[in-house]
Amino acid sequence: MAMLFALGMGLGAVAIAGFAWRMLTAWRTLGSLLAALREGDYGVRGSLPSRHHPLRGMIADINAVSDALREGRRKRTESLRFLGKTLTALQDPIFVVDREQRLVMINPAARELIGAAHDSVIGRDADAMGLMPVVVASDNAILSWEFPARTGRWIVRRAVWYSEGYENTMVMLHDVSAALGDEERNAWQRLIRVLSHELNNSLAPIGSLAGSLSALLDQHGGDAVEDDLREGLEVIERRSDSLARFLAGYGRLARLPPLRAQAFRLDLSLRRLARLEDRMQIGVEGSAEVVVNGDEAQLDQAFINLLRNAVESALASGGGVRVNWMVAGAQVRVTIEDEGGGLPERSSLFVPFFTTKPTGSGIGLSLTRLIVEAHAGSVDLRNRSDGPGATAIVVLPLGT
Repeated sequence: MAMLFALGMGLGAVAIAGFAWRMLTAWRTLGSLLAALREGDYGVRGSLPSRHHPLRGMIADINAVSDALREGRRKRTESLRFLGKTLTALQDPIFVVDREQRLVMINPAARELIGAAHDSVIGRDADAMGLMPVVVASDNAILSWEFPARTGRWIVRRAVWYSEGYENTMVMLHDVSAALGDEERNAWQRLIRVLSHELNNSLAPIGSLAGSLSALLDQHGGDAVEDDLREGLEVIERRSDSLARFLAGYGRLARLPPLRAQAFRLDLSLRRLARLEDRMQIGVEGSAEVVVNGDEAQLDQAFINLLRNAVESALASGGGVRVNWMVAGAQVRVTIEDEGGGLPERSSLFVPFFTTKPTGSGIGLSLTRLIVEAHAGSVDLRNRSDGPGATAIVVLPLGT
């Protein structure tokens, strides 16, 4: 009996020891797996114990997590490799910085621009490299900047994304020096043509009349040609006044006063401007309360120009004018619709001194665009698609 008891105790001890060993082995496996995960080694897999082992499910779950993390790392690696190849193929300089404004990626075009080897700039601070104004420039900004390899004017494009929880910013530069130079040259050529045309139109008759009047005085004396003298002097006066108005209009375009910006109710201003029109009743359809930050006097002038054009066009055809506004996101969109004859020369509407009116100065719409764009807005004129007439659309950022 004693021998059987001793045998049973021995077998029990062996069973307990075996169980303890299996548990210890499983716990060691778990420890190794967790240590590998902590070190970022997702290739380690734990051997599964027997079907009924209490830790089998936990080891299987950790294996699954390792597989998922390994697959995620593979996809990220492929994405970064694809991004690197894409950046390398692009001709525009590209800088990628992290949240601390340290350079984490750069393409060959950017390396050439700053005159640096790849390994020498990765990890360096953008401020220390003199690149801070470039990497913090706003999207679509035009930046004049002198790099070691090239000086130019650049349009800046920005994109932000997150990788492994960390923010990265990609800054791409596109050299627009040539395009802007061509545009400026064309603008100057157009301006010189307009100035030459206007000055010649005024100076030619003045010179001709002055010569004719001088000849009349020499031939007939003052009393005999009094009527002709008076008529000629009146023409000279009219042309001089026209030339003075032209030069005054040019001065207004060239010297737009600085903005005196403050928050104000744009909807109240539009209602007030509509009531000021005494030639017809302007329909006001907007109802939202709208606050913008800007120079109220300058924006009033811009909307007065648009309202005056709409009213004059509508009066010619017996139509009406409506003003509406609506808020869309962080912007307000103001529309002025008329039932006039439409826009005859849409492509030239904002060209300084272009006008279709016999007595027009041609600066109203140009001045309007300058004012609106100075307020970070946009203005557009188009023919209506739902009937006769035109629509003026002004978009402005909302104030706070």
